[in-house]
Amino acid sequence: MSNFYVERTITKDGGQSVILVNENYQIIEEVALFLNYLEQKGRATNTIESYCRSLKEYYSWLSYENLKFYEVNQRLLISWLDFMHNQVGSPKEKSPRTVNKHLAAVSSFYRYYVDVKGFVVDNPFISSSDSTSNTQYYVQNINPRNVNFNMFRQKEPKKKNTLRLFRNQVEVLYNALNNLTKVKEINTRNQLIFRFMYETGCRIGETLGLRLNDYSEPDPIDDFGLIKLTEYTPLYHSDHKLKTGTRIIPVSMDLIYEIDEYVCNVRPQLDDIDTVFVNHRNTVGKYMIRNSIDDLFSRLSEVTNIKCTPHTLRHTHGTELKESGYSEVFIMDRLGHQSIGTTSKYMHISYDDQLAAYESFILSRRGSL
Repeated sequence: MSNFYVERTITKDGGQSVILVNENYQIIEEVALFLNYLEQKGRATNTIESYCRSLKEYYSWLSYENLKFYEVNQRLLISWLDFMHNQVGSPKEKSPRTVNKHLAAVSSFYRYYVDVKGFVVDNPFISSSDSTSNTQYYVQNINPRNVNFNMFRQKEPKKKNTLRLFRNQVEVLYNALNNLTKVKEINTRNQLIFRFMYETGCRIGETLGLRLNDYSEPDPIDDFGLIKLTEYTPLYHSDHKLKTGTRIIPVSMDLIYEIDEYVCNVRPQLDDIDTVFVNHRNTVGKYMIRNSIDDLFSRLSEVTNIKCTPHTLRHTHGTELKESGYSEVFIMDRLGHQSIGTTSKYMHISYDDQLAAYESFILSRRGSL
């Protein structure tokens, strides 16, 4: 069985790309074309890498079975499922979510080649109302938009919503940041990062990629300022990449003042670095990367015994907006979602707010009788 590796490369414009190579470091061209398609569609580098890692496992199975990807049919995919459970990662049964992630990635790979009419005309992962029992390639032309369901997708158990925080938890976490280190400047920066994510719902990449010209000037007359999330080329680091492009969001003027105070009086200055948030030790003044934030939130969760990640703050922000009556359309735009369906997943409304809304509904109904 051949070995395959996921590698990141630098493009001509200074950006990053992802490729799959074999043990001789030869690029797997059909995968490269598919990943380039995802890049052209504007998918984030981390998302493309996730697809590539699933295809790495799939190509390991193809090598194990001595198959070409265009030779696979639904009957053979039973072997792929077995390989996934027993030889991918740790040798234990994979969760339905993990299985479905790999299935979705590889199915998208086949769907791409069905659309461009290259190599295959049938997606072996999909059962279609138009398909017959004949699974040979180049026999029939199937429109991928007529497909009905994925033959191998597994049912995922519903999870309890544990992503949103409540106000008392937010206060505990925020205050704990002031004692997480003995360096006052670092604690000040960390509290600002926490507050920025909580009050804007920004992702890690959007927060770390924020630059000095991306927030409005402090103005004592106005109650609100603006944060502009901008896609820069080239980036300092791939961790700064925006997932859904440029947008402008309103924020409180208090937050603008706190950002400006940090930039003017606390932030180490380097002429060639203009991200708002920078390192305060080791590489002083240099831009921050995701690992630093992940480590920060891991230590914060351990100290407070409250599970919190940057994405938890994003969910909390969206939920609080919804609870306050903010339109889902505006929440979608503010959070940078591409569909209302994605926004609805962030709506973890508390019981008290549901009760208050229902009481209001009952009172309005009684008034109309």
